[in-house]
Order: sequence, then C-alpha cells, then structure tokens
Amino acid sequence: MRHQQYKQLISAYFDGELSPEQKSQLEEHLKHCAECRAEFQEARQFESLMATFSLPQPSEEVWTMYWSSIYNRLERRLGWIFLSIGAIILLFYGAYKLVEEIIHDPSLPLVLKMGILSFLGGMVVLLVSFLREKLFLRQRERYKEVEQ
Repeated sequence: MRHQQYKQLISAYFDGELSPEQKSQLEEHLKHCAECRAEFQEARQFESLMATFSLPQPSEEVWTMYWSSIYNRLERRLGWIFLSIGAIILLFYGAYKLVEEIIHDPSLPLVLKMGILSFLGGMVVLLVSFLREKLFLRQRERYKEVEQ
C-alpha cells in the first residue's frame, strides 16, 4: 500500500470506517513510519480537542420565534398559492369566454377578430414572462431579509 493510502486510512480510522483488517494494517504501518505516526497523533489531538467543544443551546424564546416565523411563512405561501390558483382559473375562464364571444360574433370582421386575439395572446405571453421573471428573481434574492 502506498504512503498516501495510509494517510487516508488515518482519516477513516477516526471516522470509524475501517474494517478490522485495515485497522491492523494501519497499526502495523504506524509502528514503522514516523511521518504517519506524527500525523496520527496530530489527528488524535485534534479529535480530543473537538470533543471538548459544544455549541450553545438556543433559549426557549429563540425557538419560539423560530417556529413562529416558520409557521407565518408557510401560511403566507399557502395563501399566495390559493390566491394564485383562483386568479389563474378566473383569468383563464374570462379569457376563454372573451375569445369565444369574439369568435362567434358575426358582426366583427375577420381582421378585427385576428387583431384582438393577437393582442390578447401577446398580453398573456408578456404577463407570463413577467411573472416568471419576478418569481425567479424573488427566489434568488440574496438580501430580501435585510431591512432598509
């Protein structure tokens, strides 16, 4: 086994990922290799140092504010989803009825019908493009939580 592979085994040793065979191979190598032995000792010291660190636990007030914020965001998003679905249904139904009325009106010339339908189609495409862009930018806004 190459020297670099033993260094990887040292890392795996402290992660508890070595098989008994690999562990014995590493221990045998450490008896003869001063460089790996020094790295092993350094990793052991680092491991014991890291065991002494602990993260402070958030207070109950912090947890309450956190969960309140989560629930508020979920409620708002759910509200916006239902509002959007309703608006989309109403807009499509209204557009369908308008187009149906324009197509079935014999008093309107064909050129006027085509012009109105082209105008409405362009408005729909622009509206969808605008909404898609705003949604895309809103999801990737890095500073939306920063108050001005």
